Amino acid sequence: MKFAVKAWSNGKARTGFLQLGNCPAAIDTPALLLSTRKGLPHFISPDLLPSLPSPDSHLLQFSPLHFLEGPSSKTISNIGGLQHLLGLHEYGFAAVARDSVQSLPECDATNKFGASFETTCGRRLIRPVEYIEMISSMKPDIWASLADEVPSWVSDKRNKTSVDRTVKWLDECIALNSTGGAVFGAIVGGNDLEERQRCAVEVVKRNVSGYWIGGFGFGESMDERPSLLDAVTDVLPEEMPRMICGLGLPGIVFQSFGVEVV
Repeated sequence: MKFAVKAWSNGKARTGFLQLGNCPAAIDTPALLLSTRKGLPHFISPDLLPSLPSPDSHLLQFSPLHFLEGPSSKTISNIGGLQHLLGLHEYGFAAVARDSVQSLPECDATNKFGASFETTCGRRLIRPVEYIEMISSMKPDIWASLADEVPSWVSDKRNKTSVDRTVKWLDECIALNSTGGAVFGAIVGGNDLEERQRCAVEVVKRNVSGYWIGGFGFGESMDERPSLLDAVTDVLPEEMPRMICGLGLPGIVFQSFGVEVV
């Protein structure tokens, strides 16, 4: 993976390009990742994907948890990874454990050893070692570390715990990773500016290729989002790529970054 910033605006907004090994052309950023179920975008068949006009369509986001019911990790690995399984050899894949249609995360503070997710197989506890096994078999170009995301109304103590766990799981994912691919360190912190900034400071210390900003879309107000995002982006290196989930429609993205939509 190669990433470069081409221009800045007002000291915060950036334009750049992202080059992945499987993509025939560089992807201009900011870009919208196509959300998928089991690696394919909703209601778009593989033969229609090349007809999409934007080069952004060559970068697909998927959740490894969608494959808990289906081909085993060993089978996918033997095939050669997700690109070979789906026949999408010229597409880049970004793995994020979060389900794009899941409304709220599990808030159980007792899940100390892994993240709890609602899956087609029921609620599952996914430990870093299991998550890395899935990542190793699917061979995505980019993958985000496990995150303990919490909704906006949890206690300060629970929110602090989510940050501690997310940083701990990042360390475990990095230590277990032997597959390559660009690891994006997960950043959480709920509605607390100090916790979001603390998480960002800790993740920046780690050897990662980029940053995945999580914990949005779980009950925070539109007025709160710009300051929460600023608390994170003010800490992150300007030359590194960033992903974010949970902001929704394009107009909401602009408003979240404090951009007036005319």
